Amino acid sequence: MDPEQNAPENATDQVESEAPTRVYLHPEQLAMIQTPEALPVPVLQRSVLRISYVPAIMPGKWFNRWHERFGDRVQLAEVPVREARGLDSLHQDLCLIDPALNSAEETAPEAPAEVSAEATEHAPIERKDVPENPFAHMSIVRPDREPASTDGEKYHSIRLYEELPVVILPVDHVLTVLDEVPVEELAEEFLLQPASDIPAYEEVSRAWRESAGRIVPEGLTDKETIELVAAGVGLYIVPMSIARFYHRKDLTYRPVAGLDTYPVHLVWPRAPKGEPRSEELEALLQDFIGIVRGRTATSERGSETRQARAERIAAEKAKEKAKARAANARREARDKKRANAKKNGNARQHARQSAKAASARRGKKR
Repeated sequence: MDPEQNAPENATDQVESEAPTRVYLHPEQLAMIQTPEALPVPVLQRSVLRISYVPAIMPGKWFNRWHERFGDRVQLAEVPVREARGLDSLHQDLCLIDPALNSAEETAPEAPAEVSAEATEHAPIERKDVPENPFAHMSIVRPDREPASTDGEKYHSIRLYEELPVVILPVDHVLTVLDEVPVEELAEEFLLQPASDIPAYEEVSRAWRESAGRIVPEGLTDKETIELVAAGVGLYIVPMSIARFYHRKDLTYRPVAGLDTYPVHLVWPRAPKGEPRSEELEALLQDFIGIVRGRTATSERGSETRQARAERIAAEKAKEKAKARAANARREARDKKRANAKKNGNARQHARQSAKAASARRGKKR
C-alpha cells in the first residue's frame, strides 16, 4: 500500500493540531506582576501554594527553606507583585487563558508563557473575599502602603519584621554630612509624599509648608518618585529596603531619627464562617507560617493530616517501646548470667562481673 494514500490531505493542519496549546496569564494579573519573566505560566500551573510579595521585600530565606523541606512534593510559586498589589493578589482566582478554547482554564505545564494579542481582550476578573483557587494564597505586604491588611476581621496577619526609615537624597545634598538625620532637620525640606503619611514631619514642617505652598505629586510609583529626587525636586522617606532596591549612583540615603519603623506583615484572608478551608490547604498554610516563625522541620504542626500525624506518633511510640523492651531483655540476660555464676560457686568470676558492672555504672554517671 502506498504510504502517501494514508497521509492527511493537509499536512499543515496536522502540524498545527499537534502544536502545544499556548496558555496565557490574564492581562489583569500579568499587569500585577513586577516583570512577566519573573513568573512563567508553567510555574503557576504546577504550583499548589502561591505566595506574593511586594517590591524590595526579600523573602528568599523563607522560600528556600520551603523548597528544602517540601519542594519534592509541594510546588510553591513565588509571586512578585507591584507596589500595593499584595491584597489584590489574594482576592482573584488564578486566571489562565487558553486561546484555543477561548476560555480561562489550566492546561499542560509545558505551555509557553508568552503574551500575544489573542490574550489582551477579556472580561474583568471578579474580586472575591476568598477565591477557590487564588492567584496568591498569602502575601507579604507593607501595612503603611496597604492599610486594609491590618483589618483583623478580614485577614490573618503575622508581623515579620520592622524596617528602618531612611530619607533618599542627592549625593551632594547638605544633609549627607550627617550619619543620621533628625526629623527636625527636615522641617524646611520638601518631601515627595503627603505630610500626613509621616506625622512627625507633618508637625515640624507645618509652618514651612503653609508658606511654601508646594503641591505633592500624586499617583507615582517609588521608582518614579526616586527619579524626581535625582532631578532635585525633593526628598523621599521610605523603608531602607526600598532605598537599596532602587539604588542609583547619584543618590544616597540616611536613617531618620524620630520616626516610627515600617512593619512588614504576612497576611491571608480569613475563611468565611461555616466554610472552612480544606484540611490539606490549611496544613500547607500552617507549614509556611511555621517557616516564617522559625519552626523546625520536626515540628508537629505542618502539612500532615490528622490521620497521618496520628500514625506517625503511634509509630514513634511503638519504636520507643521496642527499644525499652530490648534494653530490659539485655538487663535480664546480664542478671541471669551473674546469678548462675554465683550459684555455681565461681566466686572469682562473680566478683569480676560485679566489678565490671560497677565500673560501667560509674562511667555513665560521669
